[in-house]
Amino acid sequence: MSMLSMQYAGTLLGREAVIEFPDSRAEVRYTAKGQMRWRVVDSQGHVSEGCERLSYLQLSDHLHFLNWIEKTGFTVSQVIDSSQGTVQAFWSYADEQCDSGHRSSMFVEGRFSLR
Repeated sequence: MSMLSMQYAGTLLGREAVIEFPDSRAEVRYTAKGQMRWRVVDSQGHVSEGCERLSYLQLSDHLHFLNWIEKTGFTVSQVIDSSQGTVQAFWSYADEQCDSGHRSSMFVEGRFSLR
């Protein structure tokens, strides 16, 4: 059984993209084997990088649903519209101050462009 969950080989795989969020900029590469290599620079100039195994479902020719869980437990779900150049992201992360399972979450909108 593969660790990668994909509907079929989607059009993002093998491509590179830039995602602009309000407080950060991500450069991503979706590998043909279903991983995503990313580099994020936040508004203060801090850089973080990683490589994640994707769950990826191509919903239509231009709509894509992606999900991954980072080593820190930070969880990301995204709906990307490659024709409109938009991304809707849902982030979930550890938060000891939160009564809901010690996790907080937020929705974030961004701009998406293929390179």
